[in-house]
Amino acid sequence: MDVRFWEDDPDAPYATLLSVIETYCHPSAWEGAYDQLRALAAHSGDERMAVFKRELSAAVRDPSVVPVQALREAAEYGDGGPAEFVTRLWRDLYPDDPSPK
Repeated sequence: MDVRFWEDDPDAPYATLLSVIETYCHPSAWEGAYDQLRALAAHSGDERMAVFKRELSAAVRDPSVVPVQALREAAEYGDGGPAEFVTRLWRDLYPDDPSPK
């Protein structure tokens, strides 16, 4: 499977999660991108963000559902492994929601 599969197949499992992460969390994202993602997560009834939240919740419960290399490619995170990254992302975006674990 291509590491960047979500670009070619937007209906692939976790494609929305990876696309949103790449857009707003990648180091090359514009200044303020992460803050914009927080705003979208907090105030949006947007279907894409609803899918993102469901996929992120599943990734927090079991980080192995998202291919590790794809997640690294999308975010280039530096805070440990995939479990730490998706857990931090959940806490940052949904601080009033209980952790899905």
